[in-house]
Order: sequence, then structure tokens, then C-alpha cells
Amino acid sequence: MIRAVIFDWAGTTIDYGNQAPAIALRKTFNQFGIEVNLTDFSCDGTDPLIQIKRLMATEKCQKEWYIAHPDLSLETGVAQLNRWFNRNILEILPQIAKVKSGMPALISYFRTQGIRFATTTHYTREMLTQILPLASEQGFDPVINVTADEFKDVAYSGVEMIKQAMTKLRIRNTESVIKVGDTPRDIFEGKAAGVVTIGMVEGSSLIGLSQSEFSALPFARRNSLKNQATAELERAGADYVVENAKDLMRLIKELDTEKAIS
Repeated sequence: MIRAVIFDWAGTTIDYGNQAPAIALRKTFNQFGIEVNLTDFSCDGTDPLIQIKRLMATEKCQKEWYIAHPDLSLETGVAQLNRWFNRNILEILPQIAKVKSGMPALISYFRTQGIRFATTTHYTREMLTQILPLASEQGFDPVINVTADEFKDVAYSGVEMIKQAMTKLRIRNTESVIKVGDTPRDIFEGKAAGVVTIGMVEGSSLIGLSQSEFSALPFARRNSLKNQATAELERAGADYVVENAKDLMRLIKELDTEKAIS
């Protein structure tokens, strides 16, 4: 029987397409006189500092940096960009923290079934504090939330976050716990922790488009992107892949029925 579900945040439960980091990165680079587009950044959960270093290693960005800041080294630039990104993301998150469709109904179902739920995230605690009240107003109100900055010195922080969430949920049996995420990293973390892993495709970081951008695409292109994301989650080892929260609810019902019969 499924006793608990541990969710990822960005791209899974809120922020369709995980747009906030890319928007914050673009704003930050533009503040320093470097012109970049949203497409220059990955929305797949890659650490923003890694993305900053990658772009600052390109000839274009280095040229624009030295034109705008001739007396500052690239290393100084990376540090300043990262510092301002951390400020900008705190402003942008509340603007984009919209709970994805179907999540409130899913949480209501959990409550009727006695299924506990929690979250793990690579957001910092400060970031999470910004969005928790906004998500709660929209019907997604997890009480147990574990952040990566609680495990800064741990090599596999994602695994430890899941274990910590299970401890707080007071559940030991990993087979009764589901980890839901939208990236291969979420799946890897869940597999390493020994829980059931479910990838979510709609609005995922792997597609990386806002809801309006995705909806504007031709039907065939939307299907192609969803198929690509599904394949990537399956390659990561996901036990199941669902399209959205509605499908997740249906799958959990099926899993409970199968376990009851067995």
C-alpha cells in the first residue's frame, strides 16, 4: 500500500517548465551588460553556477564582459553573477510560483486516503520560504519540506533528503513510498534511496517551456517533446512515467489495487 509521496518542486508541482532560474539568470547577465536569451540556459535542474561558468567560458560572453567591465577578471565576474542571481531568483520565484494543474485535487485525494506527502528540493530554505505560503493558498501545502542546504557537505544530498523526509513522515518501508519528479536527477535520487520512482512529463524541466509556449506549439510537436521527456525519464530508470497529476492519481489507485490483490 502506498503510504507516502515525496514531491520535487520546480517543474513537478509548481513553475510549469521550471522557468524561474532561466529568467533570473537572463536578468542577471543583462544587468552586467551581457545579452543572453532564455534559450541559452538549461531548465533541466542544472546548477545555476554551472550554467554561469559555462556561458562565461564562451568567447561571446567574455568579450561582452571585458567591454562592460575591463578592470574585472572573469573569476570575479562569475562570483558577482552568482551573487546577483541568488538575489534575483528570490524576487522572481513569487511571481512564477503557480501550482500546476491537478495538484490541489491530488492532495485532496491523499487526505481522503490517509496518504502522507512531503517535498525535497534543491531550492534553498530562503527560496522555499518565498513560495510556501503562495503554494498553500493554491491548495498545495506540504508541512514537511527538506532542502538541499541542510546537506551541504553530503555527496548525495538528494538521497539524504528523501531519507530525511521519510524519517519525518515516520515511514521506514521504502516500497510504500513514491518519489515524484520531472528530471533524471529526481529519478536517480529516488532509485538510490530505494523508493518507487515516478517521472512527470507535463510542464517538466526537460521540456523547459512555459504553459503558454507549450500550448502554442502544433500538436505533433507537443507530442514529440513529451515523448522525448518520457524516454529520458525511462532511461534514468523511472519505475513509471505519467503525464500529469491526474494520471499520477490514477496510477496510485492502480498500484494500491495491485498490492491489495497480491
